[in-house]
Amino acid sequence: MSTTERQFHDEPHPSDEDRERAPRGRRRRARKPRTTPGDVVRGFVRFFGEILLTAGLLMLFYAAYEVYGSQWETDREQQGLADGLDEAWAAAEERGPDSEPLPGSADSRLYVPDLDLDWVVVNGTEPDDIRYSPGRYTQYDSAPGELGNYGVAAHRTPGLFWDLDLLNEGDVMVLEDGENFYTYEVFREQTVLPEDFWVVTPDPFEEASEEEPGRALLTLTTCAPKLNNTHRLIVWAELTETTPKSEGMPDSIAHMAPDA
Repeated sequence: MSTTERQFHDEPHPSDEDRERAPRGRRRRARKPRTTPGDVVRGFVRFFGEILLTAGLLMLFYAAYEVYGSQWETDREQQGLADGLDEAWAAAEERGPDSEPLPGSADSRLYVPDLDLDWVVVNGTEPDDIRYSPGRYTQYDSAPGELGNYGVAAHRTPGLFWDLDLLNEGDVMVLEDGENFYTYEVFREQTVLPEDFWVVTPDPFEEASEEEPGRALLTLTTCAPKLNNTHRLIVWAELTETTPKSEGMPDSIAHMAPDA
């Protein structure tokens, strides 16, 4: 065997399997599918749908916060108002009965034992007045315990008048000022339209006259139904008892005392 033949036999030769694996030419790249007008429309619809979904979730979270998340702000603001009102009452007591009216907008404290809630009531029912507190209607000159109608409005939110519809005839509410506790008993509940301002007149159930009202009323108003403002829920109560602060809190709210 010649040297050339020997080299030919010694050199490695590809097997049949290797030959099958060997590329037979350059592979062609897969063509991208051509974009059609339908693809563009579907892409736009998908994008727009995602935007709407995101916006809807954000609105849902915001609404939930407005209803439930703002309660801690109400509690915080109420605590500050309560501290200020107690200090003002104490200062007024030291100065005597002829002292100037209480500074600030706080007017009284309202207890609703059946809801286990109490609030500082401020003067005025404008949006800024009742953001975190019930507010007193100032159109009529009425004070806790006096003849006339002490009207109070609040938002229908947790922490305020959310459960006002749970009150029933015979339930009691208590107003507190610097000298006394005034117990009122619920005698009527009604849903009216927003323009029905007669509900907070000196005596809503008597014809208007020049005579002084014959009884002392407490009227609470809020939106109805919940999460809507198409109507107003009204709860009326009449004064049944006056308790001087020197005698302590009435039994109906004794469990709501700060140190109870």
